[in-house]
Amino acid sequence: MKTRFLYILLWSAATILPIGCNGGNRTQYNKKGEVSNPKMGRTLVSGKADLNCFLIAAQDETVYTVNAQTGKETSIYNFPDLTDLQVMPDYKNGTIYVTSDNNAINALSIHHKSLLWEQYMLQYNFGTIGATQPVCANGVCYASGGSGVVVAVEETTGRLKWHYSTEPNGELDDILNDNSALIVRNNKVYVFSDKGFISDLPAYLHILDKETGRLLKKWELPNQVSGTPLLVENTLYLPAQNLYIVDMETFEITWQFKAKKVGTPAVSDNKLVVNAVPADQEKRSVLYCIDLRTKKNIWQVATGVNTLWSPLIVENVVYSNYDNGSSNSDVFSARPFAVNLKNGERLWHNNNTSVAHSPVYANGILFTYGHDFFHSSDPNNNIGLMAIDANTGKTLWLNPLFRYGSHIAPLVIAENGVFGPSDYRGE
Repeated sequence: MKTRFLYILLWSAATILPIGCNGGNRTQYNKKGEVSNPKMGRTLVSGKADLNCFLIAAQDETVYTVNAQTGKETSIYNFPDLTDLQVMPDYKNGTIYVTSDNNAINALSIHHKSLLWEQYMLQYNFGTIGATQPVCANGVCYASGGSGVVVAVEETTGRLKWHYSTEPNGELDDILNDNSALIVRNNKVYVFSDKGFISDLPAYLHILDKETGRLLKKWELPNQVSGTPLLVENTLYLPAQNLYIVDMETFEITWQFKAKKVGTPAVSDNKLVVNAVPADQEKRSVLYCIDLRTKKNIWQVATGVNTLWSPLIVENVVYSNYDNGSSNSDVFSARPFAVNLKNGERLWHNNNTSVAHSPVYANGILFTYGHDFFHSSDPNNNIGLMAIDANTGKTLWLNPLFRYGSHIAPLVIAENGVFGPSDYRGE
């Protein structure tokens, strides 16, 4: 969802690029091309940061690319006034695909800095809520718009291939529910619809044929999703108040982690990491690491109040945020941190930086929007889009252009892939 940034913080993968990434490099590397932590005498995560080319970012109606090494921005396209961007984009071969809040999918050319095509998701609906990130695969982009309508459009032309409505009678003009992020896997599209706004319509998982949009199966969810579901082979990790592990062949719930509310899960090396509000709490949240074989809790660390973040697992490190909280529920005061995946040991915790997004990791670097209190002597230059050394938590660069307005989570385009936050579901 869009996040209003302004000065509120003062409260405190795989597409090969047609272009190279080198040039204007301000980030310092070791002999292996890694950004290392010399004070600790070790590197927490491997990765050559000079593989990162650029970020796709936005401020209100304008889409930018941002040099991953220097933080310098380039304007790509300006949408009409008040046509803000809704959610994270997708990217394929020099083209940015992004939904806007006039209920449309748009394709933008990076090289020509122009709009290639615009396709409304069946109807013009200015100011709509509920649009999802486009997921582009095999020449087709899939997204969901207002009134729970899912569309499939051709990547190159925007031509509508099919549509599907999650409204029970297939109606297109009754705003009964929104849909959450889509998952596109193999020959299926997985759509998670919310509970109805003005009815007792339950939440569902709709499984569609990727080529035709035909409904293959509709499964009633235990609760409305509270994070972004994760599908790994035939297992669905479903955050829906509790976290449910679902066998997708039988749709049997094989296990559940009970909580008042859970966020987006991450899985690695038979370990599940998820941020949750415990069942006996109201607002204070905890980051849990659970052994998937035994279903036992390995470790847990407090993550403050206000928001359930989407933790990232990189090799043997978990990245997330600790929110100090504020008097305004829409204001974030979150400090980034890194802990050991094995035992939850704190590796670093940057209390001098406040961030408003879950981190995006790419080749040894974390990218987010935030406020580095001591980045410079000018307070106006201390808030914006920033790159953080994943090994130390220290700011490498900060672009203050992005200190105002609404933003989307950045997408990182690198020579070795496309990287988003933990809830990025690009195929």
